[in-house]
Amino acid sequence: MRARGKSAYVVLFVLLALIAAQTARLGMAGFFVQLGQNESEQWTPESRAPSAHNVERVARHYSDSLKYVSDNPWALEGVGAMDLAKMRASKIPRAALAATRDANLRFRQALRQRPTSPYLWANLALTKLYLDEIDAELSTALRHAEELGPWEQTIQQTVVFVGLAAWQDLDPDARQALLRTIRRGAERNPEKIFQIVKSYTRFDLVCAIEEYRRIGGPDCTKAAQTARPGEPANQGIPQ
Repeated sequence: MRARGKSAYVVLFVLLALIAAQTARLGMAGFFVQLGQNESEQWTPESRAPSAHNVERVARHYSDSLKYVSDNPWALEGVGAMDLAKMRASKIPRAALAATRDANLRFRQALRQRPTSPYLWANLALTKLYLDEIDAELSTALRHAEELGPWEQTIQQTVVFVGLAAWQDLDPDARQALLRTIRRGAERNPEKIFQIVKSYTRFDLVCAIEEYRRIGGPDCTKAAQTARPGEPANQGIPQ
């Protein structure tokens, strides 16, 4: 009986030690993710293109997190975001393409554990656009992003940007998700949404909505004047 009791204590001690070690790994993984997030949040809108040194430093924080928990979804997402930053800063097409592929892979890995994250779906769609992978998966990613983060401004901007770029190849449900996003954007994010739509000269999507018409009155007027005869200028439903 005593030997059996000692064995039970040994097993319990080992279990507690394993739990403590796992807790420590999770704590360190979270610590490095927080370091990366804190530093990247210091990048102001005016510094949209952080220096390569800053990007590498933040990327190292996320990579250090993965050393403790190799499938940490927040670290994977952070590494993917830094890959996109490298892509935007790169002046070498081959390097930019490689960084985009790396980002795409990281977002896919993170989505296996966080399939309800609208940011991951939006970023997956963004990388597929940059990789010229305009397919059913991109439409699905846009739909999930819109459904899971309908009022998040960053999500709205990404859905509109990617959706308009890939419009001709989107499925009907993804097109409707884009239109819903534009309508919601009028309430909380009209200036930036209008600028994205303007870059694609799709005034037919926004000029029938009062908030956008207030921002882009001259553009809407010009679009109405240059519409083809018999074509409604602000039909609001893309063809």
